[in-house]
Amino acid sequence: MTDRTTFTGIPVTNSEGVEKYFDFEVGKEGESGKYARITMDGCQLILDEDLAYIKGDLPEQWHKPAISKLLFLLEVDRNKDDN
Repeated sequence: MTDRTTFTGIPVTNSEGVEKYFDFEVGKEGESGKYARITMDGCQLILDEDLAYIKGDLPEQWHKPAISKLLFLLEVDRNKDDN
């Protein structure tokens, strides 16, 4: 069984002011545990449950802004469920 939360078409701006649209997926798969998958323009970044790098080809300049946006989305989603 797989549990997933997805956010698609989310704008992210890097430190140079460039904006791209990202898709985010957070979930849990069997014995593998929790993960996050961030994709943009055919590139991806896979993170473990502590948001540590597992693998991916997403350019480094997008790692921090994308992870920050993911944390923001998860916080908003969590607060929505509390209300």
